[in-house]
This record gives sequence, structure tokens and C-alpha cells, in this order.
Amino acid sequence: MITLSYPEQSSMIKFAVENLKTVIAELGETWNVSLNENPNTHNIIILTNNEDGNMSNKSNVGQHLSSEGFQIRLEVKQGKSTVYILACDESGAKYGILELCEQLQNNGGLSGVKECMINPKFSFRALKFNLPWSSYRQNESFEVQKETVRDLEFWKSFLDMMAENRYNVLTLWSMHPFPYMIKPKNFPEATPFTDEELADWKEFWASLFCMAKDRGIETYLVTWNIFVSESFRENYDSNAVSDKKFYHNGNSYSTDQIKQYNRECVTQLIDEYPDLTGLSTSLGERMEGMTPEERQEWVEDVYYQGMKDANRPVKYIYRAPFTIDPSITRDAIEKNDFMPEPVWLELKFNWSHAYSTPKLRITHGGLSDGIEGYWDPDPKNYKVTWMARNEDFFTLRWAQPDFIREHIKENGHDYVGGYFIGSECFIPAYDYSHSRESDHFQWSYAFEKHWLYYMLWGRLLFDPSTPNEVFENALGRRYGQSNGRPLLEAYSSVSKMPLALASSFLILWDFTLYAEGFLSTDTKGYNSGKAFISLEDLLNTRPIESTYLSIRNYVDRIINKESTEGFVTPIQLADTLERDSQHGLELIASISNHNSPVLCCEKADIKAWALLGLYFADKLRAGVSYQMFVKTGDESERQKALQWLEAPNALKHWDDLIEVTSSHYVEQPLMHLDDTQFSWEKFRPQVLEDIDFVRSAKKVSI
Repeated sequence: MITLSYPEQSSMIKFAVENLKTVIAELGETWNVSLNENPNTHNIIILTNNEDGNMSNKSNVGQHLSSEGFQIRLEVKQGKSTVYILACDESGAKYGILELCEQLQNNGGLSGVKECMINPKFSFRALKFNLPWSSYRQNESFEVQKETVRDLEFWKSFLDMMAENRYNVLTLWSMHPFPYMIKPKNFPEATPFTDEELADWKEFWASLFCMAKDRGIETYLVTWNIFVSESFRENYDSNAVSDKKFYHNGNSYSTDQIKQYNRECVTQLIDEYPDLTGLSTSLGERMEGMTPEERQEWVEDVYYQGMKDANRPVKYIYRAPFTIDPSITRDAIEKNDFMPEPVWLELKFNWSHAYSTPKLRITHGGLSDGIEGYWDPDPKNYKVTWMARNEDFFTLRWAQPDFIREHIKENGHDYVGGYFIGSECFIPAYDYSHSRESDHFQWSYAFEKHWLYYMLWGRLLFDPSTPNEVFENALGRRYGQSNGRPLLEAYSSVSKMPLALASSFLILWDFTLYAEGFLSTDTKGYNSGKAFISLEDLLNTRPIESTYLSIRNYVDRIINKESTEGFVTPIQLADTLERDSQHGLELIASISNHNSPVLCCEKADIKAWALLGLYFADKLRAGVSYQMFVKTGDESERQKALQWLEAPNALKHWDDLIEVTSSHYVEQPLMHLDDTQFSWEKFRPQVLEDIDFVRSAKKVSI
């Protein structure tokens, strides 16, 4: 018997305690709830600063704990164990309980509990979630999500996952969501829904925000400035730019009426949804023709004033506008005295592709030069929050804990409040990529397939010192304890492939790289297969990581007998990719499937990444040989290039990739390709075109 003592009035603590009760039952133990410690049973006692004197009873431990931090202490008296979970606040107690759950699962009982004290590294640990309604991107991949994202059962599962992985912020992104949430009092025709339909929507939003609050998760709504609803355009101003008939880039169109409408939407939204934490808007699209100062004035006149007019204060995320002097943005934030502090300043890390180098090399709109103005000198009332966008892999599972730790170490300065994790082009709800006829398919939602990805980021943002053992144990509980370590090691090896590609390829906005597909697109999308990164594309690109040498730069240095010391050459990168890929393949070969179809699915994803790594390695080698031929005319170099591109090298790796992915994935919509469905098999002709490209090449005249 285990006696539980905890503040029953706290919804956050009750949420965590329900998890604890489940774990206790799984261990074959029973539990009861009491206000006091029971000397005749084992005890778990949760204490927070909300209860007078609790902390002083435990050596005043509260002075060492920050907000959301916790301490676990163990005492044994007369053969009975008592575990104390001590925290300054409800969130800390919640995380302490979840930590205890994990320890009980790993150790099998209270006697194995390890004492610890953990404070969060970052106070802002957010997921970016694009809504499929009034969405910035439009594609079948968003259309298929509408029913699932409207389902509160989905949100219960998603929010549970967030809380368990230590995320504390959910940001919901939509062009102009107001018509789905309110009927503006002075612009009732701007909402297309009947009163009954809108009541259903309002129940949905209120329930979502309440569920998040019960789990200690803040909610923010992120919108786009001057856009209006299509109903507003039809009923009030036919010249207005609506979220249905829009172009991302274009001149601004604003009137006093449009300002009034948006301002009232902001105020009414805050007043009608008391559990919504905060707001944000973009100062970019559809503001062309306005100076930076005019854009800021528009937001102040509409959003800031709308916030001031509301009945309660809300928090704010300031999206740093691109190509604008940081001092303008900085002044705009620091002169405001009505917003709860800190204001969160969102900056895109390496534009849309954080899965590249962990060093800041590029931002939205250009190079990172001058961006230091946001944090030098130290901000007065705001914190930088890095947007770690993932437009590079949606289908294959990915796990590389060392990259995340290095990212945090490199960029987790005192002026940084945390990270956003998420995508502009992928909604992790309905899983449309996996064959539903496959016995692999044993999850309900896409985020559940990518469970380890979310666990890694969430746990490491909370505590970067979290050891690999935590993730190995999580894998072991699913697939057999002996398989946990080799699975994580295999993932860690092969998951370096997209990082290497993004570091050695010029990356900019969303569609400039889709690493798992080996694609880079422009506004023409599929473009008759030209989205595929050809050998010629590799030759023409330049790395964003300054320590990498491009193929052409490397060959020039070799020909000119110049040093490559201190650089990562294409050949070195290829050798590393091959070693990592082969290591991953060796590890999964040693793992028994344990009669688990889902384990088989995990191993297939690891194999797919390994094959992509091998393909990329051989393509780099082919590029070097090809460029040597072009520069020197040495026909043997052309033949080497062809050997690297043909079977049993690059072509064989791609064919093997087709085989392993087609065994459980179906053709799927992909934002990068417009209306064209994606599969690895679709791009086999482009793999062959590389071979023709080399065969038809001519030596450059010197």
C-alpha cells in the first residue's frame, strides 16, 4: 500500500497524480489518498510553496528551486519509504511527479528512487502548431487534418504528450482565426457561421484552452496583421485582403474600418476566452509599401490597443520582422510598459532549417550579421526565443540527442528564454503517410509515431543534462530493455544525415530543402522532377556552415595545392556519412524484432536514413570526381564519378531506399511539391539523370 498526500485542489498536480496512480497499479501496488503521512505504509508526499510552512519543514529547500523546478527526497523509517516531492509551484510539483513516475517504471518500486533537484534551463518551451483553418500554407496535407484537429480527443492526447515531455507553451498559428472564435459585435457579418455553428466552435476553443491550462501549458494565438476574413471582404470592404484570396507578398491595404475591426477582434477574443494566455502577429506579409516604423505603428494601433482595451492582461510574442534594423524592433518592445514581462522575441534559427549546423549562420531575410543588436546590450524586458523550424523530415522518425544538446549549449545564453519546435508545412495529427493496412500502424496520431522526437526536445529543453539513459529506457520499455541502447545509438548515427545535407547546401525559406526526400524546390514546386537535388545542384550550391568546403572550392584547393586544414571537405563528409550509416545498419541488424511490428517500423526508418546517408556520401564523391574531370580533363575521374553514381553505389542505395520505404509508406501530399504526391520512387528517374549528366559532360577550356 502507498499513501498519497497532495494538494487536491490543483488541476496540474491532479493530472500528474493520475499518471502516478497508473504507474503504481502497473507495479502491482495499491494506493490511497490521505492528508497526512501514514507510518504504516509507504508514502509519497507532494509539497509546494502554496501551502504555508511546507518548505521550511524540509530544510527550506525552496530557496534552491526556481519556478517549475522540483526536488525529490527519499527517507526510510522502520522499513517504510517516504518520497517527498518539493516544489515552489504547481508546475514544479507536476514535473516532479512525472519524474517519479519514470523512476518507478525503471526501478520497479520506491526503494530504487534516486534523489534529485532539477530546475528548468528555459522558461519558454513551446511547440509550434499550424492550424488547418485560415492557414498560411494551403495544400492537401492540411485539408486532411481538419477533422482530426477539431477533435478534442486528439488534443487531450497531444496536450498529455506535451506535459509529460515538459513543454509548457502551445502556439497555434493561423492567418485570421477570429471568425472561427467570435462574432465581432460591430462587424457581425465578418463571421460566416450561424449562432449554433459558432457556439460549437466556441465550445471547442474554450475546452482546448482549459485542457491546456489544467496541464500547466500556456496557449498563444499567432496571426497575420492586416488580413481579414472573406466574409468581411464580401460584406464590408471588397478591396480588403482576405485569408481566402491572398498573396503572401504584396502592398498593404488598411483603412480605419479594417483597423477598428481587427482591434475589436483582439479585445473580444481576450475577453471571451479567459484561459487563452497570449497573442502574437506577424509584421511581414502584406505590409509592403510601409516603412518599418509604419508597420510598428499599425500593430500598436491595432493589436496593442486591442490588448489594452481588454478586461485582463495577456502575454505577447513579438515576431522579429526580417530585413529590419534590430534597433527599431528593440525600441518598440522596450518602450512598452503594459505587457507582462518578459515579452518573447521570436527569431528563426538558420531561417526555416534549424536541422543544419547548431551555429547561427543565417536568419529570415539574410545573413546573421547585425542580429546581435537584439541581445547586445542585454534586453530590458524581453527574451529571445529561437524558432527551430523543421521543414526537412515529416515521415521518417528522427532522433539525435547530441545535436539538441549542442544546439542548446551553443545558443542558450542568458538572454535566451527558450525555443519553439515545429513546422510550417506539417501538422502532426492525422497520419496520411503510413499505410493503414500495414500491421506497423498501431498509433492514432502522427505525433505518436514521432514520440521520441518530441521527448528529446522537450526533456532536453527542460534539462540539457538529461542522460541518454532516459531515452534508452523509454525505448526499452516499448521494445525490450536490451534494445533501448542500440536503438538510440542507431538513430543517433543515421540522423546526422539531414544535418549534414542542410549544413552543406544553401538553405533559405521553407521549400529550399526537404532533406528526407533529397529535394530542394522553388515556387514552381515539383517542376517536372527538378525539385530533386541533382549532382549539378550540389556543384552549384555553397554550404551555410563556414567550416564546410563546397565541392568546387575543394577541387580548386586540391588543384592549386592549397591547404584544407581546418575545413570539412566533401570527401571527409562522405566518409563520415558512410561510417555513421554503416554503424546504424549494423546496430539494427543485431536487434530482434521481438514480434513487434512497430519495432520493425522503427528499424525501417533507421535503415531509410542510413541509405540516404550512403546515397549522399556517394554523390559527394561523384561530385568531386566529376569536378576534377571538368577542371583537368582526366577521363579516369569521369569514370570514377560514374562508378560512384551507378550500382552498387548511389543508384543501388536509392533502389534499396525505395524498397524499404514502399513497404510501409504510401504516396503522400507534400507542401513542397504543390499538387504532386511524394514518394522516393517518384524521383528514381532523376537519380538516373545524374548519370547522363556526367556521361555528356565536357572538360572546361582553360
